[in-house]
Amino acid sequence: MNIIKFSDIDDLKKETNNVEVYDILDLKVDDKIYKYYSNAQISIYVTKKCNGSCYFCMNNYQKRFLDCKNISENDYFYHLDKVLNIFKDRKIPFTITGGEATKDEKLVPILRKLRESGFKSRTFATNGTGLFDYYENKPIIVHLKDNDIINNINISRMVVDDNLNKKIMGINQSNQDINRIFTFGNINNMDMRLSCILQKCGVKNLNDILDFVNFYDNMNINTVMFRELIDLNNMCKKYKEQKIDINKIFEEINNNKDFKYIRTLEGMYYTVKVYKYKNKIVKCYKEKKKNNSDIIKEFVFYPDGSLDSGFNNKTILKAKEVIK
Repeated sequence: MNIIKFSDIDDLKKETNNVEVYDILDLKVDDKIYKYYSNAQISIYVTKKCNGSCYFCMNNYQKRFLDCKNISENDYFYHLDKVLNIFKDRKIPFTITGGEATKDEKLVPILRKLRESGFKSRTFATNGTGLFDYYENKPIIVHLKDNDIINNINISRMVVDDNLNKKIMGINQSNQDINRIFTFGNINNMDMRLSCILQKCGVKNLNDILDFVNFYDNMNINTVMFRELIDLNNMCKKYKEQKIDINKIFEEINNNKDFKYIRTLEGMYYTVKVYKYKNKIVKCYKEKKKNNSDIIKEFVFYPDGSLDSGFNNKTILKAKEVIK
């Protein structure tokens, strides 16, 4: 997936993602050997359920996710413990996602289990609507702070306008809500970002991107990412019609005198062009052609308790005790 990321000027010093040379490691599970890149992560699906209705959500098009069955909370944690045990001696980060994870009561126990097991989470993905919901007399966002295992929190927001954002995402999420979330995050030194999908009904060109960045910069929201809709074999008509060619925006940025080119970083997965724009660092991530598909780049722990490899959908641990 190609990405444009606007962040603080200090972020120029922090570029580590996808630019180093990584080793290929072996993982033995049930007498089978799997090869994976040393920078691989595990995506933990907390739940299938979501209070939004985003047509562009990847979960809508992933058969493996759609085929998941519900399991009891006890079974879920039984299987999660097995996965944590497999990776207990390996420095591998986790991404926590959903559905909408903040709307599921398993989230806080998952955070605690990861913390107690010594794991860190690279990213927590959310639409933000449940961050101030209460669990055990404290808002979810306070639990995220207190457990202190999340590197960054990505909050989905498609457009500045509240009504249009509701139409696109199917959730009630006002700019007042966004301001409240990021105010809490800034006060508590939490790394929080807005994540926007480029589409014709919303943010569709460089001018829209800059308007979006400037609007939220006034709320002290320092990091904003823009992603393209990736090509899928089974994408619906609306998905096809809404797709924006991010390469044209890359060209606009490169040819715009307000963007000062700094350098290019070559990595395993991306070529990253770095620019300075006003008080921001802008990074354009161009995905490289996929390399050896037999080497795992991501592990996925599904809501049914199974562990798969994310890119080739090989099942590593099959869940049992599934209930309907």
